[in-house]
Amino acid sequence: MALNPVRLRLLEAFDRLGTIRAVGRELDLSPSTVSQQLSVLEAETGAALLERRGRTLTLTPTGALLVERARALLAQMDAIEVELAEVESEPSGRFRIAGFASVIAPILIPAARSLARQYPRLEVELIEVEPHESTTAVQRGTCDVVITVDQEDGFLLDPSVHSVPLTTDPLLLIAPLDHRLAAQEQVTFSELQTESWALDAPGTYLGELVPLICRRAGFEPRVAGRFTSYEVVIDHVAAGLSIAVLPDIAIGSRTDVVRKPITGMSERKIVATARKGSLQRSAVAAALAAVQRATDEAVAR
Repeated sequence: MALNPVRLRLLEAFDRLGTIRAVGRELDLSPSTVSQQLSVLEAETGAALLERRGRTLTLTPTGALLVERARALLAQMDAIEVELAEVESEPSGRFRIAGFASVIAPILIPAARSLARQYPRLEVELIEVEPHESTTAVQRGTCDVVITVDQEDGFLLDPSVHSVPLTTDPLLLIAPLDHRLAAQEQVTFSELQTESWALDAPGTYLGELVPLICRRAGFEPRVAGRFTSYEVVIDHVAAGLSIAVLPDIAIGSRTDVVRKPITGMSERKIVATARKGSLQRSAVAAALAAVQRATDEAVAR
């Protein structure tokens, strides 16, 4: 039996994504190509790996066992490739670090600047990704290090993922300086149902979370603006046109708005993640260290 690692990656992706079409989208292959390659893998193993249940295609017990073994094997192969590629100790080459919007300016840009100064042969590219996109970015290896939020969805328990806790970050209400609630120590969502809101774009973490919490409090938020830039959100609030909920780290040192804790709003746990198979890369170790230093400095401010 000669197993092809490319086809093993297709089977592993099918287990994560659930459909042939989704595997094709992730790996930029046609569904017919994915199906054909999985059929070849079945021929290589001499066993049925997929079975149809009604309209749904699922793994057989043999397929599930092969996926479990393949994950460990693929992680080891990644580690071997890294060791062969990085004979030199100094980090070099193209390196992608991703994170969600509110950590780009206070954490990732300072980390990238530090890496550029220390390792001039390392070409760092910063990419903005939503927390729900982090799983794919890490598991596919499209990004080398990803800063994300622990959404307690099991992602950080994935045996192929290494995570490093960075900090916690509260979500706060921001309002104009002369707002009627400016003198209160903290506020509740039920006090905000008559307000106009500045929200993040639809489909983003906060763009979905804030309306959801408003609805749980018994009202639909009246939207005065939707912006992809947190600086623009703060500008809109400072102009007296709205209120908003933002991470404390995104508000930074702005003094033209008031910030208030919200009753019942928990802190977000921010973590740095990377594939375990890549941890021997000197660039990964350097990037994780730079991100941690930048986080500590941002929190200290």
